[in-house]
Amino acid sequence: MRRFLATALAITAGAGCAKAAQGSGDGDASVSDTDAGDGPDAASCDELCDQDDDGVPDGPDECADTASGADVNDVGCSDAQVDPTLEDVWPPYGLTWTPTGELGRAGGMVWTYTGITRADLFHIYWVLCDDPATPCAMSLDGPVDMPNEQWQFNAPSSDVLAGRLGFSNTTHITLADTTTLTLAGRMTVTIVDAADVAIPFNTLLALGVTGRDGEYGAEIAGAGYKVTALAEVYDTNAATWTPYLDYYDAAPTADPGLGTATSIGGSFYGE
Repeated sequence: MRRFLATALAITAGAGCAKAAQGSGDGDASVSDTDAGDGPDAASCDELCDQDDDGVPDGPDECADTASGADVNDVGCSDAQVDPTLEDVWPPYGLTWTPTGELGRAGGMVWTYTGITRADLFHIYWVLCDDPATPCAMSLDGPVDMPNEQWQFNAPSSDVLAGRLGFSNTTHITLADTTTLTLAGRMTVTIVDAADVAIPFNTLLALGVTGRDGEYGAEIAGAGYKVTALAEVYDTNAATWTPYLDYYDAAPTADPGLGTATSIGGSFYGE
């Protein structure tokens, strides 16, 4: 709290706020609120005060003592005073989500996000494979067998600065003669902005995000972005990686076979 004294001007404070009162000029600068004629509430601005001088009155200000000059959101909190929180409403930020393609076909699955309204958010993060209720995984013999068929981060096939994450797993396929083949699987996920420029991935620790099950995410700086994901299995006969649905369709499975199962998703965190 600051108080300035002068021969003709005094600052009298109420509830932590300062108010100027004109003195008589005779060296006695003390003037009562009643004398000032400003009414019974003149000595105190109550919740209209702004003690941390961030532009948000104390009433709705949820963060006291904001650093001087820091940008704040509409409840008076600076970037340093808030943590990323999970957005549990879909779609968040008023965005439009457009899914195209398939995870197990050539070209992969493409998720396009447009029209993000940032409002007063400092950061928006998209986190891959973050929902523990539906772990990211792939199976070619019916329901997913956890944890073996869950996607695991693969560093050699990843380039996080170029916006590419690589994952691997081991899965199986049951053929019509009841034999079971063990297959190596891989998934590649890329992320670009609205201008098709790569968005870097990073660990949640580096992003400052406390996620639920995810390990990697990306900060979304613009109003739109695009995620592409392709899941494949290694065809030992052809000695090549093949989109998993194409491989399954061509394999000599029973009719009907056990089918495939996959899951992949992303979560949003904002602050």
